[in-house]
Amino acid sequence: MPRTAAAVLRRAADGCADRLLAAQPVIRADSLMPDGDTPVHNARVACRRLRSDVRTFRRLLDEPWTRRVRANLKWLADLLGAARDAEVLRARLRETASPGSHWDEPPGGRPALAVGAFDEALRERAVSARADLLVALDSARFPLLVAMLGEPGFRGRARRPAADVLPALADVQVWKYEDAVADLTDEAPDEQWHEVRILAKRARYAVDLAGRRREAKQLAKVQSLLGEHQDAVVAAEAWRELSSADPETALRLIERERAAAERARAAFLATPSIPGR
Repeated sequence: MPRTAAAVLRRAADGCADRLLAAQPVIRADSLMPDGDTPVHNARVACRRLRSDVRTFRRLLDEPWTRRVRANLKWLADLLGAARDAEVLRARLRETASPGSHWDEPPGGRPALAVGAFDEALRERAVSARADLLVALDSARFPLLVAMLGEPGFRGRARRPAADVLPALADVQVWKYEDAVADLTDEAPDEQWHEVRILAKRARYAVDLAGRRREAKQLAKVQSLLGEHQDAVVAAEAWRELSSADPETALRLIERERAAAERARAAFLATPSIPGR
């Protein structure tokens, strides 16, 4: 008997709960997941993915359950996001500050930029964000969220075979993404590029849940380019905010991030929006 749409969505909710529960003790231990990923990243992706799936397939889900789950996933995702952003920025700072030919600087072995003050500021952000996250994990709201994920409610066509229901809803996200890409240019503002990134992610998660694995992998490739663009934009803004520590170094960091953003734009625009589609 073919799997129902409800069974597929229940499995997605269970998967999110499992990843959150697996990440929780590792976050407390300030260690890494068995696959080498950080637990904050692992948990954040779980929240982000289920939030997207619930949004895409909400017609099949009980409305009160959908409302509660989305609100609570957003609460946790925001806390995870603050901690993850600090992780990413510290790693990116080391990369951006390192000498390299792709920065288009004069030859002669430029030394790495001195960014100790920037790293210390980011370390303080990370400590604060981790403290807030631990408070959340100790609160009653976290186990309630996990319990809620185990009790999804369904309506409408959810009892029909997944293959008859999910693809059409997934296609809506793909069309939104393709329409946004059609309006994208090299001169478009960063906010427009960020919106395309969000739509690419929703489309990728949607087609993956609908069982179109090849298409999901292809979307993941172009999404990585959009992610590199967004990381560079966010980093440039961070260095601007911290520029009082060392204005000259901040300027060079910002210039490098803008160059990275431009490279990502060019690479994305040279790639089919959904290769092979």
